[in-house]
Amino acid sequence: MMTNYFTATGATALSEIAPGAQVHISGVCGVAMAQLALELCRRGYLVSGSDKEFYEPMGSLLRSSPVKLYQGYSAGNIPEDAALVVIGNALSYSNEEVQEVERRALRYSLFPQMYFDVAIRGRHSIVVSGTHGKSTTSALLAWLLTKLNLDPSFFVGAVIPDLPSSLVVGNGTFCVTEGDEYDSAFFAKVPKFTFYRPDTLIVTAIEYDHADIYPNLEAIEEQFTKLVMNLPPDAVAICCCDDPNVARLVGQWRGAAKCRIVTYGRGEMSEIRLVRCEQRGKRQSISVRFIDGAERSFELASPGEHNALNATAALIACMVNDFDLDAVSALMPGFMGARRRQEVRYDGAVTLIDDFAHHPTAVRETIRAIRALYPGRRLWAVFEPRSNTSRRKVFQNQYAAAFEGANHVVLCNVETRGIDAGNELLEVAELADQISRQGPPAVALADAAVIATHLLTQLQAGDVILVMSNGGFGGLLDILEARLTSRFGA
Repeated sequence: MMTNYFTATGATALSEIAPGAQVHISGVCGVAMAQLALELCRRGYLVSGSDKEFYEPMGSLLRSSPVKLYQGYSAGNIPEDAALVVIGNALSYSNEEVQEVERRALRYSLFPQMYFDVAIRGRHSIVVSGTHGKSTTSALLAWLLTKLNLDPSFFVGAVIPDLPSSLVVGNGTFCVTEGDEYDSAFFAKVPKFTFYRPDTLIVTAIEYDHADIYPNLEAIEEQFTKLVMNLPPDAVAICCCDDPNVARLVGQWRGAAKCRIVTYGRGEMSEIRLVRCEQRGKRQSISVRFIDGAERSFELASPGEHNALNATAALIACMVNDFDLDAVSALMPGFMGARRRQEVRYDGAVTLIDDFAHHPTAVRETIRAIRALYPGRRLWAVFEPRSNTSRRKVFQNQYAAAFEGANHVVLCNVETRGIDAGNELLEVAELADQISRQGPPAVALADAAVIATHLLTQLQAGDVILVMSNGGFGGLLDILEARLTSRFGA
């Protein structure tokens, strides 16, 4: 039974820990935690960390660092002189290391609190929130501020090829953060963005997601409303009113919130409008109309209306912070995106693309973007329902309509996990039948190996394979890349 030892308000600030002290991180191999560990090392702390597995790319990063690593969780992993233990949000109260923290009455913290302490405190906080587009929009903003020589601090929950790291603490006055609505720790059941105190907030979309922690859409909307209501009078909330839930909430927020609210989108109710996004070869041509009627045009390397809207949000964030918009517009075409966001893994006789999409809306918009980028080519949409939400039946009907733009659909079967007890899971074979009845032919297959064989026996020159998963998909991308290189050449 959980006691009252662990509370969100009981977390220790880094300023209370002496420089050079020993810090242990339980759950160190996540994108955020691994880079926090490295930042603490750079600041002179002695850092150790443990995790169940050390997956790439963070595994190699950690192994080449000064962090002392332990595979698996054990009370003995926590050093005798540990001044602070940072607890990952995947850990529960029953974890051995969590129990040891309580037994020894050690100080503890959690990633969003630590990140605020090392990167946000004392800086202008730009937070990108919403169900979709957080990583891409925050990556674009971090890249733009870096190119503008503003030396920003930032954290993005994805790898950005054109930046040195996903977590950087710079010397400039701005900090860009991907503001996740997922909860922060077993003892802090509030979104991570609660800790980030935005001065400039972007809200891209609000849909039902994270079914493992939120019972319904209203529970998610409540958290976004708290976020906006807590913004100070000099803050700005930049909200996408193409999303019907955001549009509805903006109607409630206006007049109640202390901050300024700026809306954007394609629809006429938006104050700043995306009036044109046309795919021209490998680039989009985009025009944005501001409140005064002036238009600004630029190009973007990433396809799809959703990416045009992400770029519009970033442009507005630059505008409200008085950045040079001529310079920003000129830089836009150079942004090559975040890794695993429509990332081309192989491009020969066949094109292989990796994408993180897992929510039905993200699947639909990603397929539309790839269809626009490769018109006339046969498109295979390959999907692994892996996340705690995408594996559940709550989105069965929405997924059935999400694959409409593909020519062929291949689904990976859901394998039951211990955490699935009591939850109704996605019926993948049934979903394949639904998709086939109303759209492209679809099949449900057992695993990555079977899927690779299925694809490789049916591929034709000119085909595009879009692989969508928020995980490793059993190494499917690596298998396909190797086989395609062997068949068609590098």
